[in-house]
Amino acid sequence: ADDVRRRRRPRRWSQRRRGAMAVDRVPSLGGAQPVKLNLRFSLPAAKDSLADDLRELFLRGACCDTVLVCAGRRFPAHRAALAARSAVLREEFATQTQTQAAPEAQSQDCVTPSGPAAYFASASPQRSSPARGSGTVGAAPGREMRVSAASNPEAVEHLLHYVYELPAAEGASLEIVKDVLRLADVFKLPGLAQRASQWLAKDVTTADAVERLAVCRDFGLTALRQRLLETLHANRAALSEIVSSSKVLEYPELMQELLQQVAGPQTDDNDDDEHDDEPCSPSKKWAKKGGGKGGGRGVGSRGGGRGRGRGG
Repeated sequence: ADDVRRRRRPRRWSQRRRGAMAVDRVPSLGGAQPVKLNLRFSLPAAKDSLADDLRELFLRGACCDTVLVCAGRRFPAHRAALAARSAVLREEFATQTQTQAAPEAQSQDCVTPSGPAAYFASASPQRSSPARGSGTVGAAPGREMRVSAASNPEAVEHLLHYVYELPAAEGASLEIVKDVLRLADVFKLPGLAQRASQWLAKDVTTADAVERLAVCRDFGLTALRQRLLETLHANRAALSEIVSSSKVLEYPELMQELLQQVAGPQTDDNDDDEHDDEPCSPSKKWAKKGGGKGGGRGVGSRGGGRGRGRGG
Protein backbone atom coordinates (compact mmCIF):
# COMPACT_ATOMS: atom_id res chain seq x y z
CA ALA A 1 0.00 0.00 0.00
CA ASP A 2 2.86 2.37 0.83
CA ASP A 3 4.43 1.66 -2.53
CA VAL A 4 1.17 2.47 -4.31
CA ARG A 5 0.90 5.80 -2.47
CA ARG A 6 4.43 6.75 -3.45
CA ARG A 7 3.69 6.07 -7.12
CA ARG A 8 0.50 8.14 -7.13
CA ARG A 9 1.85 11.21 -5.40
CA PRO A 10 4.13 12.41 -8.24
CA ARG A 11 1.29 11.95 -10.63
CA ARG A 12 -1.08 14.12 -8.63
CA TRP A 13 1.69 16.68 -8.23
CA SER A 14 2.33 16.86 -12.00
CA GLN A 15 -1.37 17.25 -12.67
CA ARG A 16 -1.63 20.14 -10.20
CA ARG A 17 1.45 21.75 -11.78
CA ARG A 18 0.07 21.52 -15.30
CA GLY A 19 -3.19 22.98 -14.16
CA ALA A 20 -1.44 25.93 -12.59
CA MET A 21 0.46 26.69 -15.80
CA ALA A 22 -2.57 26.48 -18.08
CA VAL A 23 -3.91 29.75 -19.57
CA ASP A 24 -7.18 30.61 -21.22
CA ARG A 25 -5.62 32.01 -24.40
CA VAL A 26 -2.17 32.36 -25.95
CA PRO A 27 -0.76 35.87 -25.50
CA SER A 28 0.21 37.86 -28.62
CA LEU A 29 3.98 38.07 -29.17
CA GLY A 30 4.02 40.52 -32.06
CA GLY A 31 2.06 43.00 -34.08
CA ALA A 32 -0.43 42.28 -36.85
CA GLN A 33 2.14 42.91 -39.63
CA PRO A 34 4.71 40.15 -40.45
CA VAL A 35 8.32 40.95 -39.75
CA LYS A 36 10.81 40.55 -42.56
CA LEU A 37 13.85 38.45 -41.72
CA ASN A 38 17.21 39.32 -43.20
CA LEU A 39 18.33 35.77 -44.00
CA ARG A 40 21.66 35.34 -45.74
CA PHE A 41 22.15 31.98 -47.42
CA SER A 42 24.12 30.98 -50.52
CA LEU A 43 25.13 27.77 -52.22
CA PRO A 44 28.26 27.08 -54.24
CA ALA A 45 27.85 27.22 -58.01
CA ALA A 46 26.99 23.80 -59.36
CA LYS A 47 27.04 22.43 -62.89
CA ASP A 48 23.45 22.49 -63.96
CA SER A 49 23.78 22.46 -67.75
CA LEU A 50 22.87 19.78 -70.23
CA ALA A 51 26.02 20.55 -72.21
CA ASP A 52 28.19 20.03 -69.13
CA ASP A 53 26.50 16.73 -68.32
CA LEU A 54 26.79 15.50 -71.89
CA ARG A 55 30.44 16.52 -71.99
CA GLU A 56 31.06 14.58 -68.80
CA LEU A 57 29.46 11.49 -70.33
CA PHE A 58 31.69 11.85 -73.37
CA LEU A 59 34.85 12.18 -71.32
CA ARG A 60 33.94 9.03 -69.39
CA GLY A 61 32.76 7.19 -72.52
CA ALA A 62 29.40 6.50 -70.89
CA CYS A 63 25.99 5.99 -72.52
CA CYS A 64 27.50 6.25 -76.02
CA ASP A 65 25.32 4.98 -78.85
CA THR A 66 27.75 5.33 -81.76
CA VAL A 67 31.46 4.95 -82.42
CA LEU A 68 33.51 6.87 -84.97
CA VAL A 69 36.18 4.71 -86.57
CA CYS A 70 39.23 6.22 -88.26
CA ALA A 71 42.47 4.41 -89.11
CA GLY A 72 41.74 1.65 -86.63
CA ARG A 73 40.97 3.96 -83.70
CA ARG A 74 37.48 4.12 -82.22
CA PHE A 75 35.91 7.16 -80.61
CA PRO A 76 32.65 6.60 -78.67
CA ALA A 77 30.18 9.45 -79.04
CA HIS A 78 26.50 10.33 -78.79
CA ARG A 79 24.39 10.52 -81.91
CA ALA A 80 22.26 13.30 -80.41
CA ALA A 81 25.31 15.53 -79.88
CA LEU A 82 26.63 14.90 -83.38
CA ALA A 83 23.22 15.48 -84.96
CA ALA A 84 22.71 18.68 -82.99
CA ARG A 85 25.95 20.17 -84.29
CA SER A 86 25.86 19.04 -87.91
CA ALA A 87 22.86 19.04 -90.25
CA VAL A 88 24.67 16.57 -92.51
CA LEU A 89 25.06 14.05 -89.68
CA ARG A 90 21.49 14.67 -88.59
CA GLU A 91 20.24 13.72 -92.03
CA GLU A 92 22.57 10.74 -92.17
CA PHE A 93 21.38 9.38 -88.83
CA ALA A 94 17.76 9.86 -89.83
CA THR A 95 18.36 7.90 -93.03
CA GLN A 96 20.03 5.09 -91.11
CA THR A 97 17.13 4.92 -88.67
CA GLN A 98 14.63 4.61 -91.50
CA THR A 99 16.74 1.97 -93.22
CA GLN A 100 17.08 -0.12 -90.07
CA ALA A 101 13.34 0.14 -89.41
CA ALA A 102 12.45 -1.23 -92.86
CA PRO A 103 11.94 -5.06 -92.69
CA GLU A 104 13.24 -5.67 -96.20
CA ALA A 105 16.47 -3.80 -95.47
CA GLN A 106 17.57 -6.33 -92.84
CA SER A 107 18.55 -8.97 -95.40
CA GLN A 108 20.17 -6.62 -97.92
CA ASP A 109 23.83 -5.76 -98.10
CA CYS A 110 25.00 -2.30 -97.18
CA VAL A 111 24.83 0.02 -100.19
CA THR A 112 27.76 2.36 -100.76
CA PRO A 113 26.54 5.85 -99.83
CA SER A 114 27.00 8.89 -102.00
CA GLY A 115 27.43 12.60 -101.28
CA PRO A 116 28.42 13.61 -97.74
CA ALA A 117 27.33 10.21 -96.45
CA ALA A 118 30.18 8.64 -98.40
CA TYR A 119 32.57 10.19 -95.88
CA PHE A 120 30.63 8.77 -92.95
CA ALA A 121 29.74 5.20 -93.87
CA SER A 122 28.60 2.39 -91.63
CA ALA A 123 31.31 0.03 -90.49
CA SER A 124 31.06 -3.63 -89.60
CA PRO A 125 28.55 -4.37 -86.84
CA GLN A 126 30.88 -5.00 -83.92
CA ARG A 127 30.76 -4.02 -80.28
CA SER A 128 33.70 -1.78 -79.61
CA SER A 129 35.49 -1.23 -76.38
CA PRO A 130 35.29 2.31 -75.00
CA ALA A 131 38.24 4.58 -75.70
CA ARG A 132 37.77 6.66 -72.56
CA GLY A 133 37.18 5.90 -68.92
CA SER A 134 36.87 2.51 -67.31
CA GLY A 135 33.93 0.28 -66.58
CA THR A 136 31.81 1.94 -69.27
CA VAL A 137 29.82 0.42 -72.09
CA GLY A 138 30.56 1.14 -75.72
CA ALA A 139 28.11 1.62 -78.53
CA ALA A 140 25.57 -0.98 -79.46
CA PRO A 141 26.30 -3.37 -82.33
CA GLY A 142 25.74 -1.90 -85.77
CA ARG A 143 26.31 1.67 -84.60
CA GLU A 144 29.92 2.08 -85.71
CA MET A 145 30.59 4.80 -88.28
CA ARG A 146 33.72 4.81 -90.43
CA VAL A 147 35.07 8.31 -91.09
CA SER A 148 36.72 8.08 -94.49
CA ALA A 149 37.18 11.83 -95.02
CA ALA A 150 40.26 11.84 -92.78
CA SER A 151 43.32 9.64 -92.63
CA ASN A 152 44.57 10.94 -89.27
CA PRO A 153 42.62 9.84 -86.16
CA GLU A 154 43.66 13.05 -84.43
CA ALA A 155 41.41 14.96 -86.84
CA VAL A 156 38.38 12.99 -85.61
CA GLU A 157 39.41 13.73 -82.04
CA HIS A 158 39.50 17.45 -82.84
CA LEU A 159 36.08 17.08 -84.45
CA LEU A 160 34.63 15.58 -81.27
CA HIS A 161 36.27 18.22 -79.11
CA TYR A 162 34.51 20.84 -81.19
CA VAL A 163 31.17 19.00 -81.00
CA TYR A 164 31.32 18.77 -77.19
CA GLU A 165 32.74 22.30 -76.82
CA LEU A 166 36.00 21.22 -75.26
CA PRO A 167 38.97 23.62 -75.30
CA ALA A 168 40.79 23.73 -78.62
CA ALA A 169 44.29 22.34 -78.90
CA GLU A 170 47.25 24.67 -79.10
CA GLY A 171 48.13 23.51 -82.58
CA ALA A 172 48.35 20.62 -85.02
CA SER A 173 50.51 19.45 -87.87
CA LEU A 174 49.74 20.55 -91.41
CA GLU A 175 48.41 17.13 -92.42
CA ILE A 176 46.05 17.01 -89.46
CA VAL A 177 44.89 20.56 -90.16
CA LYS A 178 44.01 19.57 -93.72
CA ASP A 179 41.99 16.61 -92.44
CA VAL A 180 40.18 18.82 -89.94
CA LEU A 181 39.34 21.31 -92.69
CA ARG A 182 38.09 18.46 -94.85
CA LEU A 183 35.83 17.23 -92.06
CA ALA A 184 34.57 20.76 -91.46
CA ASP A 185 33.76 21.12 -95.14
CA VAL A 186 32.01 17.74 -95.46
CA PHE A 187 29.91 18.07 -92.31
CA LYS A 188 29.30 21.83 -92.66
CA LEU A 189 30.99 22.96 -89.44
CA PRO A 190 32.27 26.53 -89.93
CA GLY A 191 33.34 26.79 -86.30
CA LEU A 192 35.65 23.81 -86.73
CA ALA A 193 37.12 25.44 -89.84
CA GLN A 194 37.87 28.55 -87.79
CA ARG A 195 39.76 26.45 -85.25
CA ALA A 196 41.83 24.90 -88.03
CA SER A 197 42.52 28.36 -89.48
CA GLN A 198 44.02 29.45 -86.18
CA TRP A 199 46.37 26.46 -86.24
CA LEU A 200 47.24 27.16 -89.87
CA ALA A 201 48.28 30.72 -89.01
CA LYS A 202 50.73 29.65 -86.29
CA ASP A 203 54.47 29.10 -86.70
CA VAL A 204 54.58 29.86 -90.42
CA THR A 205 58.06 29.52 -91.99
CA THR A 206 59.44 29.79 -95.49
CA ALA A 207 59.63 25.99 -95.57
CA ASP A 208 55.86 25.51 -95.40
CA ALA A 209 54.43 28.88 -96.42
CA VAL A 210 53.72 27.65 -99.96
CA GLU A 211 51.79 24.63 -98.71
CA ARG A 212 49.80 26.78 -96.31
CA LEU A 213 48.90 29.16 -99.11
CA ALA A 214 47.74 26.19 -101.18
CA VAL A 215 45.62 24.92 -98.28
CA CYS A 216 44.02 28.34 -97.93
CA ARG A 217 43.20 28.31 -101.64
CA ASP A 218 41.77 24.77 -101.59
CA PHE A 219 39.47 25.38 -98.60
CA GLY A 220 38.46 28.95 -99.32
CA LEU A 221 40.34 30.64 -96.47
CA THR A 222 40.53 33.93 -98.32
CA ALA A 223 41.23 36.22 -95.38
CA LEU A 224 44.11 34.11 -94.06
CA ARG A 225 45.59 33.71 -97.53
CA GLN A 226 45.51 37.45 -98.18
CA ARG A 227 47.10 38.15 -94.82
CA LEU A 228 49.89 35.68 -95.50
CA LEU A 229 50.58 37.23 -98.90
CA GLU A 230 50.75 40.68 -97.35
CA THR A 231 53.21 39.41 -94.75
CA LEU A 232 55.41 37.91 -97.46
CA HIS A 233 55.26 41.11 -99.48
CA ALA A 234 56.52 43.04 -96.46
CA ASN A 235 59.39 40.57 -95.94
CA ARG A 236 61.30 40.67 -99.24
CA ALA A 237 64.01 38.28 -98.07
CA ALA A 238 61.48 35.59 -97.15
CA LEU A 239 59.57 36.16 -100.38
CA SER A 240 62.71 35.78 -102.50
CA GLU A 241 63.63 32.58 -100.67
CA ILE A 242 60.19 31.09 -101.32
CA VAL A 243 60.22 32.02 -105.00
CA SER A 244 63.67 30.49 -105.49
CA SER A 245 62.70 27.20 -103.81
CA SER A 246 61.70 24.08 -105.72
CA LYS A 247 58.50 23.67 -103.71
CA VAL A 248 56.80 26.55 -105.43
CA LEU A 249 57.16 24.81 -108.80
CA GLU A 250 54.39 22.43 -107.77
CA TYR A 251 51.93 25.32 -107.72
CA PRO A 252 52.23 27.28 -110.99
CA GLU A 253 49.42 29.72 -110.25
CA LEU A 254 50.82 30.48 -106.83
CA MET A 255 54.31 30.90 -108.26
CA GLN A 256 53.02 33.47 -110.73
CA GLU A 257 51.30 35.37 -107.94
CA LEU A 258 54.43 35.32 -105.80
CA LEU A 259 56.53 36.56 -108.70
CA GLN A 260 54.18 39.49 -109.02
CA GLN A 261 54.71 40.14 -105.33
CA VAL A 262 58.47 40.11 -105.89
CA ALA A 263 58.13 42.64 -108.71
CA GLY A 264 56.20 44.89 -106.38
CA PRO A 265 54.54 48.18 -107.35
CA GLN A 266 56.32 49.93 -110.24
CA THR A 267 57.23 53.56 -109.68
CA ASP A 268 59.17 54.20 -112.92
CA ASP A 269 57.93 55.60 -116.22
CA ASN A 270 55.37 52.84 -116.36
CA ASP A 271 53.33 54.78 -113.80
CA ASP A 272 52.12 56.95 -116.65
CA ASP A 273 50.80 53.88 -118.44
CA GLU A 274 48.73 52.95 -115.40
CA HIS A 275 46.87 56.27 -115.72
CA ASP A 276 46.24 56.15 -119.47
CA ASP A 277 42.55 55.94 -118.77
CA GLU A 278 42.60 59.31 -117.02
CA PRO A 279 41.60 62.31 -119.12
CA CYS A 280 44.49 64.52 -120.19
CA SER A 281 45.14 67.31 -122.66
CA PRO A 282 46.20 66.62 -126.29
CA SER A 283 49.66 68.08 -125.59
CA LYS A 284 50.25 65.54 -122.81
CA LYS A 285 49.15 62.70 -125.07
CA TRP A 286 51.54 63.94 -127.77
CA ALA A 287 54.36 64.11 -125.19
CA LYS A 288 53.75 60.51 -124.11
CA LYS A 289 54.13 59.36 -127.68
CA GLY A 290 57.54 61.02 -127.93
CA GLY A 291 56.51 64.16 -129.77
CA GLY A 292 55.79 62.48 -133.11
CA LYS A 293 57.84 60.24 -135.38
CA GLY A 294 61.55 60.56 -135.31
CA GLY A 295 61.59 62.29 -131.93
CA GLY A 296 59.83 65.51 -132.92
CA ARG A 297 59.23 68.31 -130.52
CA GLY A 298 58.21 67.36 -127.07
CA VAL A 299 56.68 69.40 -124.34
CA GLY A 300 59.36 71.06 -122.24
CA SER A 301 62.29 69.97 -124.55
CA ARG A 302 64.64 72.55 -125.92
CA GLY A 303 66.08 72.38 -129.38
CA GLY A 304 63.49 69.84 -130.46
CA GLY A 305 63.00 70.37 -134.17
CA ARG A 306 60.27 69.39 -136.50
CA GLY A 307 60.23 66.34 -138.65
CA ARG A 308 62.96 63.73 -138.88
CA GLY A 309 66.00 65.87 -139.46
CA ARG A 310 65.88 68.16 -136.45
CA GLY A 311 64.51 65.82 -133.90
CA GLY A 312 67.38 65.64 -131.40
